[in-house]
Amino acid sequence: MTHHSRGFTLVEVLVVMMIVAVLAAAVSLGFVGADREQNLRTEAERLAALIELARVQAISRNEEWGLTLNREGYSFLVHDPDRNRWQPDTSSTFRARKVQDLSLTAKVEALPIPEDDDSNERPAILMLSSGEQTPFEIELTPAWQARSWIVKSDGLSRTEALRTP
Repeated sequence: MTHHSRGFTLVEVLVVMMIVAVLAAAVSLGFVGADREQNLRTEAERLAALIELARVQAISRNEEWGLTLNREGYSFLVHDPDRNRWQPDTSSTFRARKVQDLSLTAKVEALPIPEDDDSNERPAILMLSSGEQTPFEIELTPAWQARSWIVKSDGLSRTEALRTP
């Protein structure tokens, strides 16, 4: 009498579990990469939107606004004509923002801003009450291997965020 057992052997079960684990790891790594790409895009679009909003604030409040950039992030300043100095805007919308895993490189009127210029005394980019702003290009370069995003304006048209080719 022969006895045929039904079911899977332990080796077969372990092989299937190994395949499932490898596939799950590959899928989750794909999501992490896509998530970082989305965060980079969001940061570029946020910066462009905040610059546009600061430009609108400058016009509607008849104030001069500015943007400073450094290695850690960026902040918005408002010119105080009584003291003749730039003050950080304290609203939650325009609070100083830090960027993680990104480097910000700016060109103002096609000239690079020195990286060692960490002073917040004078902004590199101005949003004037007349509606004009300093022509600029800010490149957001990720610390990982991915294409950069550029936030730019010619000084008259709307600020836009574009992915580099």
